[in-house]
This record gives sequence, C-alpha cells and structure tokens, in this order.
Amino acid sequence: MATTYQGTISAGQASRTIVRPAEDRIAGFDGVRAIAVLMVFISHKTTLPHHDSYGSVGVWLFLVLSGMLITSILSEMRGKVEAGTQSRWRSMGDFYLRRSLRIFPLYYACLGVFALASLFTSFVGFSRMEATIYALYGTNIYIAMTPTGDHGHFGHLWSLSAEEQFYLLFAPILLFSPRKYLLRICVGFMLAGAAMLAWLVSVKTHPNAIHVDPLIAFGMLGVGGFVASLKNLKPRDWLVSAQAQAAAGLTLIAIPLVFGYYRDTWNVWGPLTCTVAGLFLFQIARNQHTPVVAFLNLWPLRSLGRVSYAFYILHQFVHFYEVQAVFHRLHLNIDGPAVVQLAVELCITVALATLSWHFFERPLLRLGARLTAREGAEASSAVAALSPGRQAATR
Repeated sequence: MATTYQGTISAGQASRTIVRPAEDRIAGFDGVRAIAVLMVFISHKTTLPHHDSYGSVGVWLFLVLSGMLITSILSEMRGKVEAGTQSRWRSMGDFYLRRSLRIFPLYYACLGVFALASLFTSFVGFSRMEATIYALYGTNIYIAMTPTGDHGHFGHLWSLSAEEQFYLLFAPILLFSPRKYLLRICVGFMLAGAAMLAWLVSVKTHPNAIHVDPLIAFGMLGVGGFVASLKNLKPRDWLVSAQAQAAAGLTLIAIPLVFGYYRDTWNVWGPLTCTVAGLFLFQIARNQHTPVVAFLNLWPLRSLGRVSYAFYILHQFVHFYEVQAVFHRLHLNIDGPAVVQLAVELCITVALATLSWHFFERPLLRLGARLTAREGAEASSAVAALSPGRQAATR
C-alpha cells in the first residue's frame, strides 16, 4: 500500500531555503488514502462475501495514487535537469534519500520487533528465510512462488515490495530520459502489465500469484504516471464535475460489490479497475472545488489518510484476541460481538499509526527535506505538477 505512500516538503526564498511541512497538500488525496486503507482493513478483518475484492481495489487505488505522485515528483526533477539547475545523479540521490526516510524506518522497525520477539516465540510466516525475504523487499516474488502457502500476517507487505522495485526501475528511466518521453514510458509500463496479466491468465496461474505479480503492479503504477503526464490537458468541465467525480468514486466502491463474487471473471478483469482509479484521481486533482473533494477532505478521512502508511503496515498485527490476552493477565475477561471487536482493532490501529506519524515518521520527513534542500531552489512539487499554477509542494 500500500504505500506508497506521504511526506510533505516546501522550500523557498532567494537568500536561503526554508524547509517545513506543507499543509496545502492536494485536497482529497488523503481522503482517498483513507478509503483505500479502510477497504484493505475490511478485507483482512471480516468474512463478508467476496471481501478479498475490497482489499484488492484498495491496494490498486494506492498503487495508482503512488504512481501519480511519484511520476509528478520525478518529472519536476527531470525538468530541473533539463534546465541545468540540478544533475541527474543529484536528483536521483535526493529522490532515493527522501523515499528511504519515508518508507524504510517504520518498515524495518516493525520487522525488527518481530525478529527480536522470534527469539522467544515463533510466528507463522516469519522463519529466518522469510524474514530475510521481507527485509530485501521480495515479499511479492516469494508469494508468487508459493501462492498456496501460509504467509501468516505478513502477506500484505507484498505491495510495499512492488513499490520499492518500481522505484528502483522507474526513477532512473525518468531522470535519464527526455521529459517529452514521459507519456510513452508510462504507456509502456501499462501495456507490459496488461500483457503479463493476459499471459498469466492464459496459462491458468494461481490467482494469488497473479494478484502479487510485480509487472502487473508496475502497470498500475504506470496508470498513475499516465494520469500525471496529462497535467497540460485541459479537460472538459463535465469530466471533472462533481457529478463525474461522484460517479467514478461510487464505481470504485461498487465494482468489488458487484463483480467480486464472480471469482474467475474478477481475476481477469478486476485489475482493470485501476483505470477507474486513475480517472477518479485525475478528476480530484483537476477540480478541487466540489462537494466530493470537500467530503474527502473532512477531518476524519484526512487524518486517517495522513497516517495510512503506518496503518497499512500495522493493521495486520493488531487483533482483539491479543487485547483479551492482556486483560486476562490482569484477571479480567472481556468479550464482545464481532462488530465491537472490529471497532477495537480499528481504534488501536489508528492510535498506533497516529503516534508513529507524529513521533517517528514526520521528524524523519523533515530531516529528508533539510538534507535535500537546495540553496535558492524550490523542492520538487507534486502539487505544482498536478495542479498547474500552484507553487506548493507535497508528498
């Protein structure tokens, strides 16, 4: 969730560079993250009919959004390279430094906790070999090779692996290629992902292996990049209207409800939902003044979206039975219906993710902004790229 994905930086003034968190993020995007991570949460925590399809759409939405923002940032960096204000290698170093400080600390801290705890007990899906695979961001490849295996509570890390692999491939391609080829590069990733999906389906590959295939994930990230490359396109008013935004958003929610039941069809056509996700994100970025964006920007959704990275990583490790065990040690027995247990797990995960954001993730994001700030230069801006005319920076 992936992850995509969401530190913020802002730089500025001629005499010196000022680095601070930017609060003028792209309105609505945090709300989209919140909805996506809640869909993943529901898929992992409930046994509703075809619940797996909710989580799939949530992850696909994360991938498209991540591809959109990352492409915007890299495109802005490439623009500086072409303007002669920054070198390719410095741009790539800055990109990887900020991404590393955003993604690695929490990820490896979580793995470190399990590695330490495994000295005293055992966890399903966390053998020494599996822990090494997770540490090397190879979870998606491992699951593709063992699609029927029991990966415990660590299977959701596959999307983070896919994103990291994409960064390693995509950043050099964009930074060392002329900016005019951006659209073609993104289309190339999309076609490669579609071709891989078609081939895997034709040879009757296990659905779990299809779900985590790296090239298919790259194609979805490419969809986001394709959307970002349309920044100079002036859309028709009706395409980005509130009604069109609402239709696209509701379609994203309805697709798994309607088609998720048909597993064979879902495995073939479900991933194409990423195109609807791309349309929805394009609409939000190009029209920020609608009731749909206002809804997505409500405080509960905005707050959850901001901490969605930690929420995504941690949610699979928070269970009501663990809360019961703690209270049992205090000689107290607690229980409740499934909906109460779900609410408790949600509240605990949100609390942990919020603490992680304020005391762990955000300080490191500020550090990354300071380390990559340039004297008299403005930091790369996804907001400026996706919303022409704005001079803020985000991610």
